[in-house]
Amino acid sequence: MRPPRFPGRSRSAGAPGRGGVFYGWWVLATACGLGFFAFGVVIPGFLAFSVPIRAELELTSGQAAFIVGAAWGVGDITSLAAGWLADRYGARRLVLIGGLLCGIGFAALGLAHSFWAIALAYSFTASVGRGLGVFPTLMTVVNQWFDQRKALVIAIINTSVTAGAAALLPTMNLAASQIGWRAGAFLFGALVCALTLPAAAIIRSRPEDLGLQPYGAAPAPARNRPRAAARPPDYTVSQALATLTFCAISVGAILRTVTSDVLVINQIPILIWKGVAEERTAFYLSLTYFATIPARFGMGLAALWVAPRWLLGGGMIVVALCTIAALLLGGDTVAWFLIIASATGQGTSALAWIAVGEYFGRRSFGTLVGMMTVFYGVSGLIVPAVAGSVFDRTGSFLPVLAVLAVLQALSAASFFLVRRPAARAAAAAA
Repeated sequence: MRPPRFPGRSRSAGAPGRGGVFYGWWVLATACGLGFFAFGVVIPGFLAFSVPIRAELELTSGQAAFIVGAAWGVGDITSLAAGWLADRYGARRLVLIGGLLCGIGFAALGLAHSFWAIALAYSFTASVGRGLGVFPTLMTVVNQWFDQRKALVIAIINTSVTAGAAALLPTMNLAASQIGWRAGAFLFGALVCALTLPAAAIIRSRPEDLGLQPYGAAPAPARNRPRAAARPPDYTVSQALATLTFCAISVGAILRTVTSDVLVINQIPILIWKGVAEERTAFYLSLTYFATIPARFGMGLAALWVAPRWLLGGGMIVVALCTIAALLLGGDTVAWFLIIASATGQGTSALAWIAVGEYFGRRSFGTLVGMMTVFYGVSGLIVPAVAGSVFDRTGSFLPVLAVLAVLQALSAASFFLVRRPAARAAAAAA
């Protein structure tokens, strides 16, 4: 299927021509739409159905946490292969294959009658699809299309997937109560498959595929730029790995993601342990996802003017302080501190990707992001389930929250080391 043609489209500058729209904006809009639904269904999907699933299949807290942690971890590990393939062969086929696997795997959840059947459908099939073709693959596509406005567009794509999780979580909760969780799984899985097909037809891996250049590749008037910046050099993987900046971003992101996963996956049992009524816990979990929307977008916009290390490090300090407050306090007050911790942590997630795109360019973005996600993906397979098992054995989340606060402080310290790579490394990459 040929992409629509736009009159006046500029093929030399990668910028909109008179009377036309730069095709990258259509790619961004399509990626946001698919990310909203596919990521929004797969990531919170089991959490939305967790109460009836646990009741029907008699799952323990550790088993439920393993299902979600494994799902997120498998998706993250798959991102390593997806990033490498996207950088070398383009991401369009990955979007098609991955989106269909997402939908098929989630629909198959409705056929599961055991712990291992759920793990196969949701934790493996749907999650491999998510890592292969949805996120961060869609972010890799968007990064290819923009030199200028990079912080803005990466913030937009990150916000869209978070908005999907926030909007669809209560919708899936409602579906589970009205038509049952099995029928709900079929319905939302089919929706993801249906949306994947037109999205894959519109998305193009790189602007060069259409004879274009990235947005802002040619000089634009200074008044049209939020801040003046030269096009970042395109680092190879080995060049990026040799910089302190990439190592600091990676360590900070790994610690941030693992601790955030533990808090979100175990949020409902933590709140119940703290004395919150069970019927209110799902409401607080929905608020958690909604709160991440302004956090991701707002912190992404702030990166246009504030150095990422201050936003990253400062954000993780806030997260650590909120975790300590949740450890010391009780009742519904704990829910608000967990919401702030999760939202702020998700905001720093968007900043980490922005920093990688701005500092290391387009050439190896997918591979670099995939390498970062595979490390915390492995941790995601283990740590949330361990946290749930600690509660099953001790009846307390106190040691879990204490360890999380320490790891969050270490994440902040690592992020404070993030700086634009030295001139020598940039010259080597140029």
